[in-house]
This record gives sequence, structure tokens and C-alpha cells, in this order.
Amino acid sequence: MNDFCHLPVMADEIVSQLAVNRDGAFIDLTAGLGGHLYALSKVLSDKARLYGIDRDSAAVKIASENLAGCPQRVVVKEAPYSTIDELTTSFEDSRFDGMLLDLGISSMQIDDASRGFSFRHDGPLDMRFDPDRTVTTAADIVNRYSEKELADIFFTYGEERKAKRIAKALVMGRQTEMIQTTAQLKIIVTDTINPPHQTKSLARIFQALRIAVNGELDELKAVLPKIINLLNQGGRLAVLSYHSLEDRIVKRFFRQIQKGCTCPAHFSVCVCGIKPSITILTKKALIPSEDEIKTNPRARSAKLRVAQKI
Repeated sequence: MNDFCHLPVMADEIVSQLAVNRDGAFIDLTAGLGGHLYALSKVLSDKARLYGIDRDSAAVKIASENLAGCPQRVVVKEAPYSTIDELTTSFEDSRFDGMLLDLGISSMQIDDASRGFSFRHDGPLDMRFDPDRTVTTAADIVNRYSEKELADIFFTYGEERKAKRIAKALVMGRQTEMIQTTAQLKIIVTDTINPPHQTKSLARIFQALRIAVNGELDELKAVLPKIINLLNQGGRLAVLSYHSLEDRIVKRFFRQIQKGCTCPAHFSVCVCGIKPSITILTKKALIPSEDEIKTNPRARSAKLRVAQKI
């Protein structure tokens, strides 16, 4: 198995939560390099079916290779996960017993300088998960967006308190020279933010640009209702998030569909007729163990929420 696949985040917890039917159908909507599906394969029967989806063509190729030896039927497709309802028309299964969304960026993507995801490596300021589908790069945003648009992106998607100051510095910097590389962006941000806060601000700015480039939060909001409809009764959905924006969306969605009724609080009788569709199995988000964080530091911010279809 490819070395990148050795450390899927919270694999033991995800397997214990999702493997409710050893003969069932399971899908990882963010398959990455196939690590979580590989872990599931070990506890499922040969009759089970495994499906993987990912926007990144390079990841799909590696995941297909990594999962080739699994005894179950395995299908891996390249596509945005928000298209899951369309993809299932070509699958053997149209309903699933376990579904996973791992919203993090993979180590392969971070460590590949040519993808431009990390400020720790110099490379083109790209950040597209699927270059064949997505046109706008991070460089396009940094060089073309107005100062206000940049500040809004940094504040909304990165929760960066110095968003306006950084946006202003970028607009001034690009007047002298187009900002085309991660190193150029890093220099401007570090020159704008006082120590010892530069690293955290860099992480927030790069996160914000990545989310903006790939429309990640819109994708998440679009797919969650579709996932619930694709679960078998008793099937489970597990979502791994890595920052508060994603986790907040998932938590609110779970609470709303567990409640069901959307009538105003002052209504004494429900008139909407919407029934609860899930039970939340994790009252508080599960987090990685200290041992896992020591082994895989990139897991430290992970939060796992699980719900079961009623």
C-alpha cells in the first residue's frame, strides 16, 4: 500500500462507528488515498461493496491502486462529492449502510509543492483540488479580487482578525509584482503580521484561499441533505472536520434534522409535518487520542460527528 495511506485520521473510531452491517455498502465521499476504505475492508465480509469519490484525479489513481487487493467489490470515481445523487445511478448500490466525509486536505496534497496548498513549500499559487474542472486559482483571487473581497474571504473563511490589513498589503504588493507563488504570498503576510503570530495567520490565509478556490463550504452544504436521503434505515454518516467553519455547519445540520419540525417556537402544534430523520450518536464530537496526535500531528484538530438514519 502507498505510504501516504498509512495514517488515515481516526480510522479505528470511524470503523467502529460505521461498520454496522458487515455485508453492506459503504462509501467514502472524500476517498483521498483510500486509507479509510482500506481500514473498513479489514472488518467487512467479502460480500460488502466499497465506493470512493474524490475531486483529485491524482488521489483517485492512487486510491484505486491501494484498494485493488481488497476482497470486496471496489469502485473509485473522480467527481465532486456534491454530485453523489447523480453518481449513484451508475453504482450497484443506490443506498448505503455507512457514509464518510473526511473534509481535510491530504498529506499528499500538502506535501506536493506544485499544488500550492502549503506555505511551507515554495510553488505555484494554485490550490485547486481538481484542476481539470476548476478554473480559478488562488493566484487569480489574490491578483484580481478587490481589497474588500480579499478581506471578506480572509475573515469569513479563515477567521483572520487582521484580514483587512493583510488584504491591503496584498493589493499594494501586487501593484509592483504579480503574486504567483506561495513564497511571495508568505513574505507579504509575514511582513504584515507581528511575531509570534505569523504562522497562525499564514495558516488562516492559506485555508481561506483554499476554501474559496474550491467552494468547499458550498459543497458541504449541498451534499449533507443528499447524504441523508442515500442512507439505508439504520445506516450511519460520519463526518471528520478540521476547522470550526466545517464543524459548525455539520453540527447545526445534524441538530436540525434530528429535531425535524421547523415551525416557529411559539407554535403550540407542529404544522410543517417534518419528522426527525436521524439520531445523533456523538453528543460531543470525538477527537483523536493523544497517541494518534503524537504519531500523526496533522490529526490534532480533527473532530468526528456521527449520526444514524432513523
